[in-house]
Amino acid sequence: MTDIVIEQGRWAPVSAGEYDRRTRTIAVNLTVVDEVTRRFGHDRATVMAAIVAHERVHLLATSEGLPHEEERRAREAAVSVAGLELVIQIDDVLAGAWT
Repeated sequence: MTDIVIEQGRWAPVSAGEYDRRTRTIAVNLTVVDEVTRRFGHDRATVMAAIVAHERVHLLATSEGLPHEEERRAREAAVSVAGLELVIQIDDVLAGAWT
């Protein structure tokens, strides 16, 4: 779908991205992108692609699905774009915000 808008912003690393169904917008948290890139050496574009793939599943999900199934599909989408290792490393950066 080409009518999804991708935005970039910086906020506390409590989420890697956000989505808004009403405006069909995905926001990527550059704070997380920069930290994953710095700590693990990944290409910024790949980190961003993983986040967008994850959030896109949420954005396009229907209300009939169960939340845990939607999250599983979102994680699988990110893994298919960037690999499991990178997705785990994004999780590590996010977990650091809560410790």
